[in-house]
Amino acid sequence: MTESILPTLLQYGMELDPSVQKHGNHFYTVNSLYFDSPLRDDYYDKAGGFLNRKKIRIRVYEDILTQKTDEIWLEKKLKRDMHVAKKRICIPFEHYKELLKGSRAHMLALYKDSRYGAELLEDIIRQNMRPHVAVQYKRVPLIVPGSSDLRITLDSDIKACFSSDLCYSPAMTWVYPGTTVIEVKFSTLIPSWLKSLITRCGLQRASFSKYTNSVEALRTYNPLPR
Repeated sequence: MTESILPTLLQYGMELDPSVQKHGNHFYTVNSLYFDSPLRDDYYDKAGGFLNRKKIRIRVYEDILTQKTDEIWLEKKLKRDMHVAKKRICIPFEHYKELLKGSRAHMLALYKDSRYGAELLEDIIRQNMRPHVAVQYKRVPLIVPGSSDLRITLDSDIKACFSSDLCYSPAMTWVYPGTTVIEVKFSTLIPSWLKSLITRCGLQRASFSKYTNSVEALRTYNPLPR
């Protein structure tokens, strides 16, 4: 799908996001470590079809996290129906390791004056959240040059594993092999040409949670109770 739709999007004037240049390719790797409560509250919120949902994760843009990783993001993704918002802070490697060890109170003190840091850490502490699943995929990011707020991402080669640290790379399981997840992000109106393209390609709007689908792929032979 990525190979077939990418040339078409480029023909309509979209360009690769400049952020891919430092990766030396037309895509970059997204590597996320999702946190959840012992009762898997965030997983069940999505599986149960609740309107308001959230995800807490660590995210880096490389295959494996090391001490040399420039950007380590602690993120909270909020979703209400199809409306998405993201809050995130960049943390150093030593704080990442401290978070994994469970030193949450000290972390909260460090980030008490941060715009989003305190909120994210309070969520983690309140729900006793721990790392649960690592998800990795390739992302092709596209933008419209100029002032347009339209951004399209093509995510493929999605794979996952149960993990507690992105510094290690255990064997991963494919999640919907051969599938490309197309995310269209805009804040005003979707362009008419994109509407026509979506119709012509037979695409339909759908909610796809990489975290939830990864958990279910990993639990194929040992599903979580519903």
